[in-house]
Amino acid sequence: MAIQIAAFNHLLNQHPARRAELAAHAGRRVAIALPPLEVVGVITAEGWLASCDGEPEARLKLRHGAMLSQLSGQAPRLSDISLDGDVELASAVGRIVGQLRWHAGEDLSRVFGDAAAERMENLARGLFGFKGQLAFRLADGWIEHLREEAPLLASRHLVQRFVADVDRLRDDAGRLDKRLARLEAELNKQNSQT
Repeated sequence: MAIQIAAFNHLLNQHPARRAELAAHAGRRVAIALPPLEVVGVITAEGWLASCDGEPEARLKLRHGAMLSQLSGQAPRLSDISLDGDVELASAVGRIVGQLRWHAGEDLSRVFGDAAAERMENLARGLFGFKGQLAFRLADGWIEHLREEAPLLASRHLVQRFVADVDRLRDDAGRLDKRLARLEAELNKQNSQT
């Protein structure tokens, strides 16, 4: 868990303004998950994340579609983000996390120097430029197809409706059982009186 927190704090270090926003929630425990990775910690007064014991007060879970949207420069869909616990806190942390971007050039320049880092960054942009955008758009279209056209992946709305229908059916069955028990008791009472 310490590695995930260190990586998250490294990303925060590149965004002092976002860290200041996060500091407004000091003392609160949060979890940010992009399966299979999860970062759980308490927000410090300086806007960092530190390890902590106990359950998080708010949990922000991102689906892979959110990452693909982010990489392709689009805003993630609401169906790709799940908020649990203190929804207001999770929403605030989600907004901050959504504005974080890794500046790879800064890290590369520390290791290889500025000139080499710039060349590597330009090479990566060339490799992932148009082709990378095309790949992310194709992946996004494929995910959309799986959700909407070929229902291999159920949308959150359909799952929630199914769960509500199952709950309603269970409640109806419970009421029917009670009604049958009352009718049976009444029938037994009438038979015993005769």
